[in-house]
Amino acid sequence: MNIIIQTCVPSYRLNFFNFITSNSKSVKIIAGKYFYSKSIVSDPSTKSVIWVKNYFFFKRKILFQNIPFFKVLKADNVIIEFNLNNITFYIVFFLRVLLNKPVYLWGHAWSRKGPKSKSEYLRKYFKKKSTGYITYTLKQQKELESQISSLNTFAAPNAIYFKEEMSPKHVDQNDILNFIYVGRLVDEKKISLLVKSFHNIIDNLPINVKLIIIGAGPEFESIKHYVELNNLKNRVELLGEISNYNDLRDYYSKSIASISPGYVGLSITQSLGFGVPMLISRTEKHSPEIEASIEGFNSIFFETDNQTDLGEKLLSFFLNKEKWIQKRNQISEKCKEQYSIERMTSPFISIFK
Repeated sequence: MNIIIQTCVPSYRLNFFNFITSNSKSVKIIAGKYFYSKSIVSDPSTKSVIWVKNYFFFKRKILFQNIPFFKVLKADNVIIEFNLNNITFYIVFFLRVLLNKPVYLWGHAWSRKGPKSKSEYLRKYFKKKSTGYITYTLKQQKELESQISSLNTFAAPNAIYFKEEMSPKHVDQNDILNFIYVGRLVDEKKISLLVKSFHNIIDNLPINVKLIIIGAGPEFESIKHYVELNNLKNRVELLGEISNYNDLRDYYSKSIASISPGYVGLSITQSLGFGVPMLISRTEKHSPEIEASIEGFNSIFFETDNQTDLGEKLLSFFLNKEKWIQKRNQISEKCKEQYSIERMTSPFISIFK
C-alpha cells in the first residue's frame, strides 16, 4: 500500500487525487475535513480517502491528526504534506526514518519568509533525512537541488484540469465583456479593493460590462452590503461558490480578464488554461503558481493596494480586449505545458511504481 497524508482534500484537488488512485497500485489518501483556515474544506467525493479527525490548537495554528499509525508505518511509500505545524508530521516522519522506510515530503521549498527564514535550519534537516522532496514548481526544484545536491527532488506544478480540458471556449467576441474573480472571499484576497476599483471606473465602461465574483468566504456579506448600498447589483454579480467545469469555463469565456487583487493562487492556472489573461497585484507574497505569469504575454500587474492603478489597468484591458482575445489560444497552450493534471501527478505515479 502507498499513502498520501494531507490536512484536507479540497475540491480543486479532486481530479488530481482521483487520477492518482486510478493509475497507481493500492493508493490511500489520509485527510481530515478542514484545513487551518475554515474556508478550505475537503470534498467528500474524493476517492480512496481514509477520513480522520483533525484537532486544531492555539487558534488553529497547530494540528494533530488522529491517523491510523499502524497502516502508515506498514505502507510501502508515504508522501506527507511538509508542515512543521502538524504534530502528526513529526511522529510519522521519525518513525518511518527509524524503520528505514521511504518517506517523501510534499510542499513549498521554503517557508513564506523565504530561504533565509530561521525555520530553514529545521526544514533543511527534514529535507536531508527524507527519501525525496516534491515541490510545487520547477524553479523551487532547481533551488532545492542547489541547496542539497544529494536530495532526490521532483516538481509537481499545481494544476486543476487535464490537458484536454485546458482550452478557450469560443464565443462571439461581442459577448466578451466582463471581468472575473474566482477564489475564496477572504480578507487577504482583497476583493473589496477590486469591487471599489471597478466602482470607480464604472462610468467609463459600457453598461453591459460586469464584474463577476465567484467564491465563498467570510467577506461575502460585507461585499454584498457594499454592492447593495451603492446600487451595483446590475454591474457586480456575486455568484457564490461554483466548482462545475462547464459553468466556470462559460464564465471565463465571456470575460476579458481575471483579477487577483490580493496574492495569486491556483486560479491563475485555471484562468490561463482557459486562455484568459490575469491582472495581478505586483508586490504580494504570491503562491508558487505566480511562475505561470509572463508579464505582457498572459498577465499585467498593478501597483499593490492602489485603487486608481487597478481601475486604470481594468480600463486598459477593456480598450485592448481584441488583442487579448486573439492571444487566447497561445495563452492556453503555454499554460498546459506545465500546469496539467498529467504533469502534476507524474512524480507521484513514478514513486508509487
